[in-house]
Amino acid sequence: MSRPLRHFLFALALCLGTFTLPRVALADALVVITVDSASHTEGVVTLTARTGGRTFSCTTQHGSCSVNGVPGGHYSVVFRPSSGQPTDARSVMIAPAGRVELHLAAP
Repeated sequence: MSRPLRHFLFALALCLGTFTLPRVALADALVVITVDSASHTEGVVTLTARTGGRTFSCTTQHGSCSVNGVPGGHYSVVFRPSSGQPTDARSVMIAPAGRVELHLAAP
């Protein structure tokens, strides 16, 4: 087999392998959190995955914050104000992609 033919067949096999394999979509969500509080307290919101224990957090400014790149799944969410007691953990479901809005009530 000639060298140019061998290169052509290799390139063809590479292209076929690249374009015919199924793709796995690994999209993550943008989670936008709004903390409804009479005292307008700032703090940290933490999302903890039920499986794997992976955590994501953000610090609120003017009562809201956002976390990008959160994989879909079940999470516990807690708001820890800069002063005072944290809220009880709340169970939430995060969609695997897109924009998710969470509204938390805090004292």
